[in-house]
Amino acid sequence: MSRIVDEEEQRSPALLPSMEVVPPGRNGKPWIPARYVMTILGFLGFFNLYALRVNMSVAIVAMVDQTEKTVASAVIGNDSADEICPYFNYTTASHGQDKRGEFTWSSQLQGIILGSFFYGYIFTQLAGAWVAKKFGPKQPFGLSALFSGVLALLIPTAAKWHVGALIATRILQGFFQGVCFPSMHTMISLWAPPLERTRMVAISYSGMHVGTVGALIISGLMADRWGWESIFYFFGSTSVAWYFLWFFLVFDSPDTHPRISKAERTFITTAIGRPKLAENELPPAVPWKKVLTSLPVWAIAVGHFGNNWGFYTLLTNLPTYFSKVLHFSLKENGMLSAMPYLALAVLMPISAYIADYLRRKRILSTTQVRRSFHFVGQIIPAACLIAVGYIGCDVYGAVTLLVLSVGGTALALSGFQVNHIDVSPTFAGTLMGLTNTLATIPGIVGPFVVGLITSGPSGQTFTQWRIVFFISAGIYLVTALFYALFASGEPAKWDRKKTDKSLEEHD
Repeated sequence: MSRIVDEEEQRSPALLPSMEVVPPGRNGKPWIPARYVMTILGFLGFFNLYALRVNMSVAIVAMVDQTEKTVASAVIGNDSADEICPYFNYTTASHGQDKRGEFTWSSQLQGIILGSFFYGYIFTQLAGAWVAKKFGPKQPFGLSALFSGVLALLIPTAAKWHVGALIATRILQGFFQGVCFPSMHTMISLWAPPLERTRMVAISYSGMHVGTVGALIISGLMADRWGWESIFYFFGSTSVAWYFLWFFLVFDSPDTHPRISKAERTFITTAIGRPKLAENELPPAVPWKKVLTSLPVWAIAVGHFGNNWGFYTLLTNLPTYFSKVLHFSLKENGMLSAMPYLALAVLMPISAYIADYLRRKRILSTTQVRRSFHFVGQIIPAACLIAVGYIGCDVYGAVTLLVLSVGGTALALSGFQVNHIDVSPTFAGTLMGLTNTLATIPGIVGPFVVGLITSGPSGQTFTQWRIVFFISAGIYLVTALFYALFASGEPAKWDRKKTDKSLEEHD
């Protein structure tokens, strides 16, 4: 009896025993496979990139003078007083230094500063995919972190000179970081055997969540002890140092790696099933008309947009919510803001392992895995954000629900985030650039919307933040439904080469 299997199963060595392809490292001398070195350094790269991205969220709490608005909100009247939470503890209430930053920026201006990173980020997504395809993905990803780190070192000087200089510096950071996801997607499409794909994406990309955790905790502690400037000096330096490890240890593909074992090179190229391009041969042209009219591609874009709206809203504004509504100190703020992303960092590899297990054992098809994981991974945060909107000043309940909200998105990331490579291994970087361009809009619009909603003479209240949370929950729900209806885990017809042949597996 025979049956047709999907393309990624056809290419998997696990399903082609006659080829006798064994993953290296099981026998022979012990060593770290080159693809694992790439994955680990990719993890550390995303750690640095996201630390540079999110450290402003904590730093701005220490940079801005909040005393005047706090006093105004205390005397505004009984109705508003009911909307204002008491201090979390007396130690926090006595920490006047948490309130006396050196800049007097309005909520709207703070929203612009927090969103300015994405003003540059949105413009280099597709360019990053093109550069990675034409010149290789290694250097675009590495230089993204290097230049972002150098700019971080300049932020304290820029902020003290003029707020416009600070905004311009953050825009440039976003501009350089815009190439990182398309480059890494291209890298993984060249290095990851199909049945390791979700795990390699999850491990390398989980660096952004661990980086978020590290940045939030370290930033809070450093700002409290050494001032907000130390945040940017520290993370800028670590990012520059990481680049040199990446430069010497990672290469564009198995074919260009000078130290990879012959066994691993054969294992990867056979599993992926794509022949090496001849020297000076250009990569295939992107079939833009078919890409832009593909419902599975739009499903990824919509799912990506919805996930990023909730993610960026909390990523950029959670420390502000904890400071101005729940009244945590800088140290408390950094540690508690990190807890949701710690949950995400832990759950993301677990989710990826389960997703790959379900596919490998054929319990669910790739399409079923992507749709179901994404749907559940957006329903959970939507429900939690609605609950946070009604929980008021219960700080323990609010933090718990926010941890569940962000942690729950780990399931969604095993859906849309790797789906580009399912739909089109050949153009995975381009698809990531395309969908991430749309998904960057929440990073631009979200902080500005939060600034508008939470502005007012009485300071920020949990009723204002209820609106913020409800908007995010609604977007989670609508985009989850669209993705569940139209997403696919099968390679698109326009991605398949004419030489591809259907294989049969004989039971």
